[in-house]
Amino acid sequence: MEGDKLIITLASGRFALDTKTVAGIIEQERLPFLPGRSGFVSGIVSFRNEPVTVIDLSGALGDFTETAGEGHKIIILNAKGRPLGIDIGSSQVSFMWDEELKGRTTGEKGLYTSGRIYAAEGPIDIIDWQALFNETTRLLTTEDHV
Repeated sequence: MEGDKLIITLASGRFALDTKTVAGIIEQERLPFLPGRSGFVSGIVSFRNEPVTVIDLSGALGDFTETAGEGHKIIILNAKGRPLGIDIGSSQVSFMWDEELKGRTTGEKGLYTSGRIYAAEGPIDIIDWQALFNETTRLLTTEDHV
């Protein structure tokens, strides 16, 4: 849980991603339709001429509040050739540097979180984006479509 973090502020709380996995941030007015989409998978984008599946982060975390028409800020994550786009709507991002995190993190895990940062403004859950990637892959490859 060491290293600089990208902080995302959503209506449901604040969340962090390791900056070393952030390949870029893009903005789109709307996402192209993804055939067979289900669950929190929301579309697909092209990043550096490669297709990247995009998930709705709020939906993955259990907040299904409709945010249509606000635009899409998409954080592109990539580690070991496994890209994933995380749609945060029009939410803002900021950073917490490694020096600020010393002694403030715990290993409290959730379904898609791997720890928690205790900041002065309140807790920040650290997203386990590899778990989100694995669930996205499962959603897109499930053969039980009726």
